[in-house]
Amino acid sequence: MKFIIAVDCDGVACVVGQPGRALSDSCDMGFARLQAAREADAAARALFDNGATEVIVWDNHGSGANLDFTLLDSRCRVALGSGFGRRWPGLEGGFTGVLMIGYHAMEGTPQGVLAHTYSPSAFRCVCVNGVEMGEMALDAAVAGACGVPLIFVASDSAGCAEAKRFMPWLETVATKQGVACRAAFSKHPAVAVEEIYRGVCRTVARIKEMQPFVVSSPATVEICFKRFHQAVKARLRRRGWRLVKPNTLRAILATMAEWCC
Repeated sequence: MKFIIAVDCDGVACVVGQPGRALSDSCDMGFARLQAAREADAAARALFDNGATEVIVWDNHGSGANLDFTLLDSRCRVALGSGFGRRWPGLEGGFTGVLMIGYHAMEGTPQGVLAHTYSPSAFRCVCVNGVEMGEMALDAAVAGACGVPLIFVASDSAGCAEAKRFMPWLETVATKQGVACRAAFSKHPAVAVEEIYRGVCRTVARIKEMQPFVVSSPATVEICFKRFHQAVKARLRRRGWRLVKPNTLRAILATMAEWCC
């Protein structure tokens, strides 16, 4: 069995960022790097302990070079950096499933800790075939277009609820309960790590229940930006996208495998 673990940093235990700054620029980022690695390691160990033959850990926060990789199980391969040009680097049809660690709810989610959709400064929302989706559903749709199911999510409670709204079969672990964008009641980091390990073990036991998340193709994708100049700038570098409203770009994708934020 082969798996990819996608690792963001916003949704891990005891991380809430700093007012007025992105997480990467906040005083919380140092701890977030460590905790994201610990949580990813817990997921990887659970996979290997339950028969996995290959696990890729994909660092996908910001520029893709965040985790303390020495904290990961040495059997993991690591995908890092920002030059892949696609979501889920290395994913192909032979993979059993993908997992998400440290993910977060979509932009505007009430009580969603550090809630945003890819770019907190630029994206207001992303819609696929008229349905607003956050990073979890969008990335799951990319994997689903390759026939691979999303099987596990660790996030804050709002993120877990969002993921299960699109994929009710998922196993989830909530690392914290949001109070506001930058406030939460969190589980102790060690407790979150242990719960993720046990949750992934349960996931593998239920692997036959997991389903690829597939949206109708071709897929109409719209990105609504927070400011007009952001939409214009994005139009210049995105081939096949057109401006349909002052702050909105639209493209028709053959499948969601073509989606790249």
